[in-house]
Amino acid sequence: MIEKIKNILKKILNPVSAKADVKRSHIIQLVVGLVLIVFINVVGAYVFGRLDLTQEKRYSLSDSTKKMLKKVDDVVFVRCYLDGDLPANYKSLRNETRDMLNQFRSYNSNIEYEFTDPNGFKDKKDQADFYQRLFEKGFRPIMINTTTSSSQVQQYIFPYVEISYGGRSTIVSLISTKQGFSEDEVIASSIQNLEYNLYSSISSLMKGMKKDIAFLYGQGEVDVPYLFDMIQTLNETYSIDSLTINGKIDALTQRRYDSVDNTKIKFRNKYSCLIVAKPTQPFTYKDIYIIDQYIMRGGKVLWLVDPLTADMDSIQSKAKTLAVSNITGVEDPLFKYGVRMNTNLVMDLQCVQVPIVTGEYGNNQPQMTYYPWNFFPEISPNSANIITDKINPIKMMFVSTMDTVDNGSTAIKKTPLLFTSRNTRLLNAPAEVSLQMLKQKQDPRLFNQGSLMVAMLLEGRFTSAFKNMLSSDMTDNPLLANRDMSDSTAMIVVGDGDLIKNDFINGQVVPLGYDKYTKQMFGNKEFLVNCVNYLCGDQDLIPLRSREVIVRKLDMAKIDREKTFWEVFNIISPLLVIAILGTVVVIIRKKLYTR
Repeated sequence: MIEKIKNILKKILNPVSAKADVKRSHIIQLVVGLVLIVFINVVGAYVFGRLDLTQEKRYSLSDSTKKMLKKVDDVVFVRCYLDGDLPANYKSLRNETRDMLNQFRSYNSNIEYEFTDPNGFKDKKDQADFYQRLFEKGFRPIMINTTTSSSQVQQYIFPYVEISYGGRSTIVSLISTKQGFSEDEVIASSIQNLEYNLYSSISSLMKGMKKDIAFLYGQGEVDVPYLFDMIQTLNETYSIDSLTINGKIDALTQRRYDSVDNTKIKFRNKYSCLIVAKPTQPFTYKDIYIIDQYIMRGGKVLWLVDPLTADMDSIQSKAKTLAVSNITGVEDPLFKYGVRMNTNLVMDLQCVQVPIVTGEYGNNQPQMTYYPWNFFPEISPNSANIITDKINPIKMMFVSTMDTVDNGSTAIKKTPLLFTSRNTRLLNAPAEVSLQMLKQKQDPRLFNQGSLMVAMLLEGRFTSAFKNMLSSDMTDNPLLANRDMSDSTAMIVVGDGDLIKNDFINGQVVPLGYDKYTKQMFGNKEFLVNCVNYLCGDQDLIPLRSREVIVRKLDMAKIDREKTFWEVFNIISPLLVIAILGTVVVIIRKKLYTR
């Protein structure tokens, strides 16, 4: 047997004729080709690579997602209920979801998924039972009307995915709810947020528990209805609480006695972040101290403070108002931490327009005219900081400036986040604000204050606002365990409390940042959510939310107009190409072998 193999190899490697030489060459090419195919497949099983030629890098996952996927050590099962016979825009969302899950899977084989058609049941009873199970889980379907050539069909679609990991599961909506936007704009926004939604949901399941954040009440803060969109958005990633300190020392910080030594007390902050949204009444001395000690133990705070009292409701009812200082008691602690809140109002030539009734139409409908309202500056964020990178301009209302304070501490890093335009003017308190100012032509020469800071990030180790101010009874009290210097922490201060308020249209909540008059979407929500993410240590979420995916829609009119031409072209052109290539090959062979 061995001798026969040797003889075959000898004939292949040492041909005795030209025909054998050609045969040997073909065999060698076949063997080399097979070896290369096997080698490429083996390497491909262990090394992953992708060439993304799209302008917005649609098929490239962010570094944050790649890092998270590397940590997935168990099966993540994703069941998508957006499938079946769908309208074109929802098919696009389904396809993008499948592509995104394929990308996830390419980085970790523990990602598994399945697409289920909720309308794919032949038996109506089975379909009704399936619907009922989805309703009980919390699914809220969308009723759509699909127009066919002969009729109009109504159907439910379920744009949701259900993600399971480690015995836990969560339901994620694929639709980014945007009241006031067209369906195509909603789908485009949903596709843009796909990676963020999947990343944040899988990441939350892996962590097991959401971080706790709290909205502070008790000092006339923004009412809950005006915080609805912000709370709903944050609730997707965090566990939201509301609290009134009311002098309770354990309102923000939990105290636990040591099981062995009862004289030892362990302290732990209850919340990863505290949001103070436009207080209008003074804090008590004790409440300020409790917040201060929360910060000293590493607590993070988002301060949204109005140094002056001014709002459109009072102006519209009285035609003018006097903006006076809004004394809340947080001014001195913030000064100690490194920022001074100025009692002034910013007027900016780069501003938002507001409607004013200037007459009536023939049917007694009010005639509205839009005027630039210099007290509502339109802030253009820059890309110098991750918090303000790639977000829409921000609408602020009756905003005040702030300055950094040199209190001798080198442990605090102060980063400006938002600036007005260069064409600004300041009105110091008490400042008169009147609707007549809308119709007056403003003198640009008065807007000469330059670019002014209206939001700032402070990071580092803060000195307590109560250092050297407490009696020995408080400093020696083990239940207080007073601290004069904080752990490394951060806070963000914004000179506009209205920044967080959503609006209403016909009693319905509209997204935070949406201007119901100009129909413009400002970046208020993105900015505030980025602030909370940053303070909570979730910086990886920020670039995912600001990622842009361009949806290039088909021209349906052009498709109908040129449909027949392209159908014929797609049938004939491959045949013509094959015929031309065949003719060229025949001519070449004829010339070659004729010689």
